[in-house]
Amino acid sequence: MSWYSKVLWSEGLFLRPQHFQQQDRHHEWWVEARARSLGSHFWGFLELALDAAALLTGKVALEAARGVLPDGTPFDFPATDAAPAALEIPADQRHAVVYLVLPLRRANSLEAVRPEQPAELARYRYAEQEVIDSTGSATTPEPIEIGQPRLRLALAQQADDGFVRLAVARIVERRPDNSLLLDRNFIPPLLSCSASPLLSGWLRELNGLLAQRGQALAARLGQPGTGGLAEIADFIFLLTINRHQPLLEHLASLAQLHPERGFSSLLALYGELSTLARRERRPLPLPAYQHDALEACFAPLLHEIRLGLASLPAQQAVPIELRDHQQGRYVGLITERSLLQQASFVLAVKAQLPDETLRTRFPAQAKLGPVERIRDIVNLQLPGLGLRPLPVAPRQLPYHAGFSYFELEQSGELWQQLESSAGLGLYITGDYPGLELALWAVRS
Repeated sequence: MSWYSKVLWSEGLFLRPQHFQQQDRHHEWWVEARARSLGSHFWGFLELALDAAALLTGKVALEAARGVLPDGTPFDFPATDAAPAALEIPADQRHAVVYLVLPLRRANSLEAVRPEQPAELARYRYAEQEVIDSTGSATTPEPIEIGQPRLRLALAQQADDGFVRLAVARIVERRPDNSLLLDRNFIPPLLSCSASPLLSGWLRELNGLLAQRGQALAARLGQPGTGGLAEIADFIFLLTINRHQPLLEHLASLAQLHPERGFSSLLALYGELSTLARRERRPLPLPAYQHDALEACFAPLLHEIRLGLASLPAQQAVPIELRDHQQGRYVGLITERSLLQQASFVLAVKAQLPDETLRTRFPAQAKLGPVERIRDIVNLQLPGLGLRPLPVAPRQLPYHAGFSYFELEQSGELWQQLESSAGLGLYITGDYPGLELALWAVRS
């Protein structure tokens, strides 16, 4: 017969305490079995607060805690149960984990003891509580005996296999002044991410990073004249961010978010980012979800997500404004000076002329150079920066029909002088009806 079998009630039954005890055990087993069938990892802390004053004296004490032990036993103190006594940490302990422990259920064993009894593995202690008859007319409280869970704090070596345990904190060391140094990267098993300031802080940080990257991409795509393959890559990156950011913001706003649900959502984000950001286009194998070692699975996953978001591709085709100063004179303002070393410069030209005529004539009738030197280049008939016709438009540039493309030759003294120049000067001689110009810096 099972320790958790159902009691069969019948008329004339001689009642004993064992009948009610068996009924309690059956109900507890039934509820636990139904709950476990709905999923896993339904144990951990919903709330956890350590006593900061106790830490200064070399002790670990719980100010408040609420949650479920791995065997399904709920706890809530000080609201429902008395908080366990503070645990003194010996001076020789290094990187020791403190646990909340309770004796395991054991068939055919004593479950409750009185204060004077020494039974180590009884789950409950007798206590007296005055209660009223909540359905009767009398409101005078009467004393009844209740069972209080024999919860206590213990180090690993103080809680053997006869106890169910739940990690609370990791002690790095006990300092010379007797205060305890906690491992701030430790995350106990949780039923709600909000119970860990570290984990909830990681999720808030990630939401902020997603918002920042999304805004940068949206602003880039909103620039006039953008297009081409680079725009498609930016669009797909923004699509990924816009798909996941609202979901993660929703999860972060929940009063109770199970870590496994958050981990699953982060894995989906990481998988998509791997396609966009990793050279291999495949995700790295990462640690699986570990409910009793949350920092070991969340930390590497969040690290890879940050790397993926940090690899947001730089804008490959940067438009450079060409200001028309009339009479064939133009000035291009290069505000991002690093482009002079990291990009090639392409001038797009359109006019009401045959393409071949434009490609042949324009390089000979256009003078380019530092804006401070362009007057001398024109007046003294000096050679400026060379223009080399391109057979097709660079793939990074948006497509516009009827344009011819010329690449600036990035060599010689004039190009070096551009690094300290206020801008790029352009002077065009000859007649080009319907002339349209666009200057681009194309990153390698």
